[in-house]
Amino acid sequence: MGFWSRIQPDLENGRRRTSPERRRRSEREPDNRKQRPHSKRRRSRPLSFYERLMTASVTPNNKPSPLYANENGVRTIRVRALQHMTIIHLKRVLAGEVAEMVRAETTSVEQMARIRETLEHYTTALRNLKYMLEPASTNQRTARFLRNLLYIESTRDSAVMVDAGVMTAESVRGRVYLDVPDYTGYGGFSSRKDLALEYSRGFLSRLKMALFGGIALVAPMLIMKLHPSELTGLLTTSFFVLAVGIILAWYMKDADKKDILGATAAYAAVLVVFVGTSG
Repeated sequence: MGFWSRIQPDLENGRRRTSPERRRRSEREPDNRKQRPHSKRRRSRPLSFYERLMTASVTPNNKPSPLYANENGVRTIRVRALQHMTIIHLKRVLAGEVAEMVRAETTSVEQMARIRETLEHYTTALRNLKYMLEPASTNQRTARFLRNLLYIESTRDSAVMVDAGVMTAESVRGRVYLDVPDYTGYGGFSSRKDLALEYSRGFLSRLKMALFGGIALVAPMLIMKLHPSELTGLLTTSFFVLAVGIILAWYMKDADKKDILGATAAYAAVLVVFVGTSG
């Protein structure tokens, strides 16, 4: 009986006959494939665009995300992060329209109408983002009030989050809270308080500048008068000119460079004249 006739029964049953030595060795050695049936990693499917958008938006370490929870467990929905996501979504819509135009090598009235509507949404989203990023009002209290509305927090808006399913009532220990602000702003009953607060802050700011100007002129004159010498005059003038120039550059944020240069030069001229007349 030939070789093929001997192994034919084993081939028909789906297994190959082995030698006695190989069978004994296989009985002694463990079968790693049987012990680790799941050793091969499954290949995960590629993420969709909107899954990538959500993954990129939800980031740790205090980075902007739609829903953020700090170490104290306070959850916050960041409206600006949602606005960023909306802009990226509109970019995807516009890119899809362009891809369709490239594939078809033409366009249509319906597609241009869709693109025009999407562009209107896109420019509106950019203007809204600009409003969210810049100060909303020159009144500090109004600006702070509007800035707080860009956050939906579990402390003052827990009823909103519980009703939306973002969190449960048990997580806030049953203290579901909803705040309806009574701030009326300019022209309302809060206007007088705001105007009085702004006036007092403006007065304090002007008073500080007046004291700074008086000290900047009187202090070096007293030093040079009480210690009359050429070295004292030169050192005092140089020090105070540099100090006043740095202070003006730090606090005069809205001034031009030439304005700061002119103010520093005028101050230096006053001290030089005093040094020349006293010498």
